Formats: sequence, C-alpha cells, structure tokens
Amino acid sequence: MSVQLVTTAAGGPPPSDSARFIRGLEITNLMVGVIAVTVAYLVAGPGPLHLGVVVGAAISALNLRAMVWLGGKVISAGRHSRTRYAVIFGLKLAVLVAVVWGAMSALPVEPLGLMLGFSTILPAILLMTVKKSLEPVEATRKGEL
Repeated sequence: MSVQLVTTAAGGPPPSDSARFIRGLEITNLMVGVIAVTVAYLVAGPGPLHLGVVVGAAISALNLRAMVWLGGKVISAGRHSRTRYAVIFGLKLAVLVAVVWGAMSALPVEPLGLMLGFSTILPAILLMTVKKSLEPVEATRKGEL
C-alpha cells in the first residue's frame, strides 16, 4: 500500500477547509462590494453616496485582507514574533479609525454610503456561511457520517 500526497498546482499541500473558507470570504466580500457600488450608482447616480460606497467597500476589502494576513502571522509565527504581530494587529484598528476619519473629512463622501460600503463584509459572511452549510459532510472514518 502506497501513500499519495495530494498537491496543488503550485506543488504545495492543498489548502485547509478554513483557508478555503477565508479565501472564499475575501472573494465574496469583493463581489458584494462590486454589487453595492453598482446598486448605489444606479440608485443615487454619481455623487457623495456612490463615492461613500466605493470608499467604504475598498476599506472593507483592505481591512479584511490585513486581518487575514496578520491573523495568519499571529497564529504561525514563533513566540517572540507572535507578540509583535499581535501588537501590529491591534494597531491596525487605530489605522482603520484614522483612514475612516480621513476619508470622511477629506473626501466628499456621504457617511451612509461609507457605512454601507464598509458593511459589505456582513452579507459576505452570511453568504459564505450558507454556502458552507450546504456542502456535503465528508465522512472521517469508515461508516461515519
């Protein structure tokens, strides 16, 4: 009996369920953001509301990417580096607040639009959770469901 390892096209091991879920969440968040930007344009036309949704969706996507990257570093780093990444993760929140404040004070954005764009992560999480719940369950042992 031989053991075969499944690899990806890049040659590494296949991503875990959680890594696939997070990657799917990032993609879904981008798609929801594009939909939100399109709907805002169709409903309100070009203007402060639309610009707010664009900026909010961009901030949301970048914030999620930063959380995924930093969270991965916190989990996989050595003990000494883990503390450094955890502190950076906390500082990211301060940067996020500064970016939102800067966008609201320097750009002609409607706060409602910014909030709607930034909130795209919520329907993305819902959609990914529903998708995951509809996937068939794989048996881990013979005869187990």
